[in-house]
Amino acid sequence: MSRTTTTPPAGKPYEKKQWAWHRHPALIAAIPAVFAVIGSALTIVLGRADALPNAINPAPPPTTVLTTQTATTTTTATVTETVTETPAVQITDPGTTSTLPALAPGSLAITVLMSANGKIGPQEYRAGAIPTAVAQVLDESGHYPDTGCYPTWVLKRGSAVVKTGRSGSCHETFYLSSDSLEVRGIYHLTVSVVTDAGAKGSKTEDFKVT
Repeated sequence: MSRTTTTPPAGKPYEKKQWAWHRHPALIAAIPAVFAVIGSALTIVLGRADALPNAINPAPPPTTVLTTQTATTTTTATVTETVTETPAVQITDPGTTSTLPALAPGSLAITVLMSANGKIGPQEYRAGAIPTAVAQVLDESGHYPDTGCYPTWVLKRGSAVVKTGRSGSCHETFYLSSDSLEVRGIYHLTVSVVTDAGAKGSKTEDFKVT
């Protein structure tokens, strides 16, 4: 029995050398590394171009931070307040003598002194009360006049005259009758004084009847 073996024709030596380079072991081992470098470079380029999802983006695009400065301007206003004080009303308590004012020659300083009969408050009397009044008279030297002193009394409620009286001495007392202060309201008791030397003066005491 005969066996026939076919032997392929041997190629030309230069053809074997031409196709043998791609089978070199070092070249084959370097191929994965080359592809890895190309893939990394491509990934970085795509990441900087913001073409990859943030979860797998190894190189996110640079972030620009804007700094905003807020300028605060403080304005201080100066307010000047003028305070005007209201003069206090001075009430002279009957029975006391204030400082003698400067008087012109021939003038008299007069103070009306009312008794406390029926008085229920400062400058206030009870309706039906019967107080009395006297005039304290001083000349420009601060003394009681050396000559005759003659007072005239007028009691008014509002503008209506309630009672009048005259006496021959400024030391005499003016008596209000029992019906003088029966009506409630604002009263005015005025005394006008003249002396033998011609000096004159007057004073009004206002009070309330309730």
